[in-house]
Amino acid sequence: MTERPFEALGLSPDADQAYSLLVSNRGVAPAELARQMGVAADRGQAACGELAARGLARRGRDGNWYPVPPHAGFRPLLSRAQEQLRLGAELLDRLDVEYQRVHQGHRAEEAVQVVAGAAAIRRRVEDFRGSARREIASFVPGPAVAPREPLPGGVRRRVVFERAGLEAAGAFGPPGDPQIAARVVGRLPARLGIADREVALLPPAADQDADPVMLVVLPSPLLDTLTALFDAVWAGGVPLVRRPDDRQPRSALRSRILAMLVSGSTDAAMARSLGVAVRTVQRHVAAMQREAGVDNRIQLVWHAARHGWLDDVQGELPGLPGGQDGGSARRPSG
Repeated sequence: MTERPFEALGLSPDADQAYSLLVSNRGVAPAELARQMGVAADRGQAACGELAARGLARRGRDGNWYPVPPHAGFRPLLSRAQEQLRLGAELLDRLDVEYQRVHQGHRAEEAVQVVAGAAAIRRRVEDFRGSARREIASFVPGPAVAPREPLPGGVRRRVVFERAGLEAAGAFGPPGDPQIAARVVGRLPARLGIADREVALLPPAADQDADPVMLVVLPSPLLDTLTALFDAVWAGGVPLVRRPDDRQPRSALRSRILAMLVSGSTDAAMARSLGVAVRTVQRHVAAMQREAGVDNRIQLVWHAARHGWLDDVQGELPGLPGGQDGGSARRPSG
């Protein structure tokens, strides 16, 4: 039992305490009841008066106070309270229907704003960049153009390019600014920009010259969905690493491992061909993944092809001029 068992029925703290004491005694004088309650006599008398007014206590001919049996006294109060709760629930439903009728039409405007016209779009994009405090994340479909717009200090940029657009534009690494990171995927669903996970832009298509329209997405489930989409695409992308002027030479063993990895050899087959342990092969593959800044072997092969790593191993690739069959590969010297 709680300290205020009858609070929900509207009893005051003194009346709550007094009723419990009356139930525990067979008739209590007002002064004695006040003493047991630890209050002044007038407060004890007031508590009894409140109970009497609610039909929960009566005063006997001897001047003592007696409780009305709990079920007889509290059942009507409980019934009234339950009825009030039912009426309150019905009122809540009616208010919710009215709220939907009045405000439903404005919810889309609260979540998505429409910006029309090239000049208005440029101003909104400038505001978007200038308001960023932590990060701007972007999808850049079509021809890949390295971002050059200045951002506020300390704001990093994550950009995802399409592979076809990158190839059409020619290979390039991200700018030397450490605040910019880029990845590449096969295809992007749309142009997108997200600032600090608090606002998103859906710019018009690059070829939309007449009457361009841009959508601005404010905090809402739609913004959460766009943010989750970017995170998922970013996680599956291949990191775009700046190509150094002088490529670091790889050992003959790593070049052979890379050649056989491209040809589809298993770790066990590579180890047998090279005369090394399987763990040695796995260790070198992991080291090349770290060097390339990628997360898996598929990304490693694609990175190797994009950055010229395979130029040194074409003689080791089956089916290419000078290539050898995987089973007759030469063992590395040393």
